[in-house]
Amino acid sequence: MTKTISALDLHYLIKELQFLVNARIDKIYVPRKKEILIQLFVPSKGKFMIKIDEKSFYLTEHKPSSATPSDFCMFLRKKLNNARLRKIQQLGFERIIAIDFESKAGTFQIIAELFSKGNILLIKNNKILIAAEYQNWKDRTIRPNIQYKHPKKEYNFLTLSQTELNSLLAKTNKENIVKSLAIDLGLGGTYSEEACLLAGIDKNKKTPQLTEPEIKKLFLILEKLKTKQPFPRIIYKNKIIFDLTPFELKLYSDLKQEKANSYSEILNNYFSNISDIQEKEKQQTQIKKIQDIIKKQKQDIPKLEKQEKINKQKAELLYNNYQLISPLLSELKQISKKHSWKEIKEKLKSHKLIKEVISKDKSIVVEL
Repeated sequence: MTKTISALDLHYLIKELQFLVNARIDKIYVPRKKEILIQLFVPSKGKFMIKIDEKSFYLTEHKPSSATPSDFCMFLRKKLNNARLRKIQQLGFERIIAIDFESKAGTFQIIAELFSKGNILLIKNNKILIAAEYQNWKDRTIRPNIQYKHPKKEYNFLTLSQTELNSLLAKTNKENIVKSLAIDLGLGGTYSEEACLLAGIDKNKKTPQLTEPEIKKLFLILEKLKTKQPFPRIIYKNKIIFDLTPFELKLYSDLKQEKANSYSEILNNYFSNISDIQEKEKQQTQIKKIQDIIKKQKQDIPKLEKQEKINKQKAELLYNNYQLISPLLSELKQISKKHSWKEIKEKLKSHKLIKEVISKDKSIVVEL
């Protein structure tokens, strides 16, 4: 499976990490372009490290190996030195995290966008100061000294009213109810199927065919999805991790499940393992590349040995006939000062030693 953190996953994850509010930054690391780790000290609780990259957000215990800090890293350290974390929030119902920090240099926000190619930004007074990557879209731009603008859906699932749900379902152009919830509302496929299942509605039912009682029941189920009791789980299918969820899903009632202490913990274990696997695959690719080079070099040895033998013979011939060749080369050098190589080729047609003149390379072939 390839886990993608949905907007609803993020909603529960941010709830879980509220204990970090008022923590102090100890250190900031930027192991790669779109990845930062923020080491925090939480009074009476100790040290914790947040990891953010283009696809994930969670607490981790894995410290990066030391490396020369990038300009992005140095800028973050300068602005956020000893800053206090004042707020962690989700922007609307988007896959965007906003973390507020307060330092001697002022109040700043780290924005982490977990959609598309992903990005990490530092902003102040809603103005972009720096970003891991500067980007341009049709309707917005990420670059320094401009106002930060994030994408917004028409309907915010977290504040959705019955009237808004009715409006969404009336306007949607999606072919069925599950796709409308997944895309129009941003709920994602898994939680949209769960909502339909709990509401007793066929997920493939055409939206215009929904009855008023069904829509009311669906709204009540959606309300419950916002406030579920946290119950992090690892879902297995055929002994392989199939999904990670922040609470129990009826959709997975027939699958093997493993309980966990926190949602952040299972995300950390999953993404860390993925990173380890990718690193091993990278190493294996590099090893194979080196092995292929060695193999080719071994295959070339007989050919190189043969060429070496030929070159030795040529060198011996040149050495043994030096008295014959030396005057010839001197003469050729003098002639080339006054004549073109095309003329030289014509003049040396009947030469006893010179069998060929190669004008292009300004060279001759001598038969000894």
